[in-house]
Amino acid sequence: MLSVNHNETVASANKSRTANMSLLAQSIERLSSGQRINGAKDDAAGQAIANRMQSNINADSTVTRGLNDAISYAQTAEGSLSVVSDMLIRAKSIAVHAANGTMSVSDRQSLDGEYQQILAAIGNIANGTEIFGKFPLATGHPQLPPVMLGDVAPINTKFPVQGQNYSFSSGVVPLAYIPAGATNISITIDSLSMDDDLQLFTRDGKHLVGTPIDGSDADYTWASKGVTDDASATALLTTSNGFSSGASYDDSELITGGSSWNLSGSDALSYNGMDISYSGDGDRYEDAATGGYNDGLVAGNSQERITIDSVSEDLIVVVVGNGSFNANLTWGTLPEPTITPTVPPKQSGPLTVVTSANYGQPLQSDTIDATPSDPKSLGLANTSLLTDGSTRTAMQALDAALETVSGYRADYGAKINRYESNKSVLSQQSIATQAAQSRIDDADYAQESSQLAKAQIKEQGQNAVMKMANQSAQNVLELLRD
Repeated sequence: MLSVNHNETVASANKSRTANMSLLAQSIERLSSGQRINGAKDDAAGQAIANRMQSNINADSTVTRGLNDAISYAQTAEGSLSVVSDMLIRAKSIAVHAANGTMSVSDRQSLDGEYQQILAAIGNIANGTEIFGKFPLATGHPQLPPVMLGDVAPINTKFPVQGQNYSFSSGVVPLAYIPAGATNISITIDSLSMDDDLQLFTRDGKHLVGTPIDGSDADYTWASKGVTDDASATALLTTSNGFSSGASYDDSELITGGSSWNLSGSDALSYNGMDISYSGDGDRYEDAATGGYNDGLVAGNSQERITIDSVSEDLIVVVVGNGSFNANLTWGTLPEPTITPTVPPKQSGPLTVVTSANYGQPLQSDTIDATPSDPKSLGLANTSLLTDGSTRTAMQALDAALETVSGYRADYGAKINRYESNKSVLSQQSIATQAAQSRIDDADYAQESSQLAKAQIKEQGQNAVMKMANQSAQNVLELLRD
């Protein structure tokens, strides 16, 4: 039927042309983007699968970067531990040398000086090893700075372990202060044949326990330090030595020992609510007839002890002497006055390393444990080579420290190997996933090019058909002319 209002041939041709234009546009989009799926309309299920695969690919890449960082962390820590191992081996050689019976006191002091320098260097390495803002070798339990009285620290910093012997050099500078609130304090020293004397002061200068400074029976050790009267004693009572400003020497309460030497206490004093006992100075109990009395040398009773039941005010402990001594401290309660630093102390801790983060799966991770390698954590704090006993203790501590460091290094080596293996697995997994995603998501250029050529040919044919179909209206006009 020939009509003017509706051209069925044109409508049919236009329908086919519209469908072909959609296919043509789809082919051009795929060829220009390189992807078969450019929207959910192309393949909703395929797009969901490809997105999950892309998530895994991106996660694997990020995990690999994290593993590289963890390997760098382990390598940095292990490198520093290698240096620490060498230092511990050197320290052990020095300790073995010091254990030789041919060493004089001055020889031991020289060896101990090098030994202490090695411990300080180990501490510097532990605190200075840093990567990603972390300190893998620093202590796991940093000690807060103590409240100082001038330059004098609380006594717990000098005796961290109750009842354990520690070695010190004697002199006339305060050893430490006992904080108020401490109970059942017992401090014992062994002067090792040289005369080192325990002294106890209040912060205002009252000399409570020890040996007399002046008078008819002044102590030799005080005199050897140039302290012979109240004025020279007051010169020592400075704020840097822990005393209050304006403190002056006062020995009106001084106890110096009873009629005979007794380590458990031969003389007692009650002062400001404190019951204090003192064993006395062994040098002052020796027989004057033999020439040993108060001469700075101890032939027999080389130990001294002070006990305090309850400390009601801060007390200054001084050990006056000319050599070195061993000392230990026991207590019931012992406050640890500390201050919070403005800059957080360096501290090691466990490090979490992500090893897998696949879509829909729980996060998998591994932990690198803390490896504190400072002298305190390694059990080397307060060790020395000044005596046979302290040298043997130091040698045992060095062996244990070397074993600990070797264990740390082995752990780091195992972690490095594990993370390298994880990287290989992730790399292969990423390659396989990308290939699978490509098969789903990427355009087949051969197929799409063929589809494009087909659509273009059809488009040209459809345009020709449309031109011929539009001639129907012209035929009607020709009929009307007739």
